[in-house]
Amino acid sequence: MPSNIRELRVWQEAVGTAGEIAKLARKTRPESRPLADLLIRCSAEVALAIARGHAKDGAIAQRDGFRVARDAIASLETGLAIARHAELFPLAACADLGVRASHTSRLIAGYLVYLDRLVEADAEAARTAPV
Repeated sequence: MPSNIRELRVWQEAVGTAGEIAKLARKTRPESRPLADLLIRCSAEVALAIARGHAKDGAIAQRDGFRVARDAIASLETGLAIARHAELFPLAACADLGVRASHTSRLIAGYLVYLDRLVEADAEAARTAPV
């Protein structure tokens, strides 16, 4: 895993998605503001959870952080689906955000698989280590 959070591709995608949502949310009508605010919070939580997970020591703690990010991206994807049905943003923008969120979700899943393997390898090494 990169030592600098700025080098982490999944973090870059999450931050970019959050930024796009924030830009679009500025243009929403006042009656749509609660949904726009929810999307901003969800997208920010994805990026923050990735950063917190990356900053933790040890594969187990990092995996727990990335699991929080996985939960947050599921909330974001749900919020984007609601926004699409409510026509909160232009249809093309909703489609683009959906693609970006899906890509971020796949990257998070990849990191979770990697971290799961590290945890399993550490557990196996502990089991087979001489006493």
